[in-house]
Amino acid sequence: MGEVLFLSRRRLLQLGGLAALTVATGCATSAEEGGDAAATPFVFASTSITNSLDPLIALSSVGTTFTTQVYDPLVGLGAEGKAEPALATAWKQVDDLTVEFTLREGVVFHEGGAFDAAAVVANIERVLSDNPAFAARKGEMGFLKGAEAVDAKTVRITTSEPDPVLLNRLSRLHIVDPAIFAKDPAKIASGTGPFKVAKYEVNKSIDLEAFPRSWRKPGAVASARLVAIPDSGTLTTALRSGEIDAVFGLPPAVAAQLKDFTVQAPPAGSCAILSMIPAVEEKLGDKNVRIALNLAIDKDEFVKEGLSGFGEVPTGQLLQPGYPGYDESLKGYGFDVAKAKELLAGAGADGLTLNIATTALFKQQAEIAAGYLTAVGIKSEVIIQDLATFITSLLGKSEVPLLYWQTDYFDLKDIASVSRFGPQPKGVQSHFENDDYTSLFAKSGTELDPDARAATIREMAGILNEEAGVVFLAWPKTVYVHGKDVDLGLTPNGNADLADSKKS
Repeated sequence: MGEVLFLSRRRLLQLGGLAALTVATGCATSAEEGGDAAATPFVFASTSITNSLDPLIALSSVGTTFTTQVYDPLVGLGAEGKAEPALATAWKQVDDLTVEFTLREGVVFHEGGAFDAAAVVANIERVLSDNPAFAARKGEMGFLKGAEAVDAKTVRITTSEPDPVLLNRLSRLHIVDPAIFAKDPAKIASGTGPFKVAKYEVNKSIDLEAFPRSWRKPGAVASARLVAIPDSGTLTTALRSGEIDAVFGLPPAVAAQLKDFTVQAPPAGSCAILSMIPAVEEKLGDKNVRIALNLAIDKDEFVKEGLSGFGEVPTGQLLQPGYPGYDESLKGYGFDVAKAKELLAGAGADGLTLNIATTALFKQQAEIAAGYLTAVGIKSEVIIQDLATFITSLLGKSEVPLLYWQTDYFDLKDIASVSRFGPQPKGVQSHFENDDYTSLFAKSGTELDPDARAATIREMAGILNEEAGVVFLAWPKTVYVHGKDVDLGLTPNGNADLADSKKS
């Protein structure tokens, strides 16, 4: 693995906010400097931390890492995508548009106030407000219409249309203490989770202290720190030196080289794909061209080289086994250079220029895809866009014909998360022009019968496969790396759970 490098704590502070981790305990930051493992803060690092302490704004993976420790939703999602009790202990369908929830007794917020039905109503009214900062989270809530407190421990939540994944959606709505609404929840936190925020340095670090009154089981970690170290090389060095305990966000190739550490790689709940935009290059409207692109790329090699083995080859569909509507009968496109060239020639598309836009995070994977396309006669270069520009390309209008991205559905554990191939607002480019798929996507959004809905989703998958609507590349895994003396807990969604973690 090479020589172990060490950084001064002052240098780490400059680079990412990792300083002498006294937090509330006043203890040393590593076992080498004194203090036992239970008293030493658990340091979890990544290339960035949440952009906000407000759960309605903290949308990224690192945002979820934060909210998991500090906040709770009404319901959680288990490993099989089934709703599990959290702040609500029971629920029942009153009618097609109404679900009644029984709330957990004895729960308090970090600032001391009681959790009750009024708090739930206040949070739902907040997410449904016209605040533009909440727009993305509001969109995740689908047909959510409102909430009414029946009594202090009972609340009824309503939708404007039948919503088969309402519980899934509510797992994404973390309940904030209404007492801090008038303050600034982006910088001040008060939830019901196992940790409370002791200190927050924007874009640098978040210090956490265990909350002894949490309804969740007490853990071995008394204090923790979430820290951002933007440079992956510095992040790796900090891990090797023992300055940090666990890491998220290392490039797969780097993680694969850390042989002296433990790597946990749960399924990411997403599919790595190339979206094909006919509005940019009309040849992509030709089914044979789309099939050719799928045949041009060796998916086994893509997983091996692009993801360093941290992934699986997809079976020609977005969803993985275990998700509603996964179709065991579907097969993925193989690797056939000769057939790809033949189809391109037949479509008059040999020599076509198809550049790929993506973000810096996916540069290596996009370059591998571009290399395979070049090998079948397509001119392809990778265009790296900053995140804001790429989101515009992805969700609005792209000037580049191919987009490399991951169709995350881990959040809702459902195809409803992948709305980019469903009905689109006026003026938004289509990534897959097929009226039958669009109609079925809309149907799946209101079908309450689980079996009928799964059949609809399988029909959607069959259309996307038959029409080669996207280039299916991989089912990636989420990669965590930590020392062998660390036990990193993970939620069923694959998020770090520090309350279930420990170090010896």
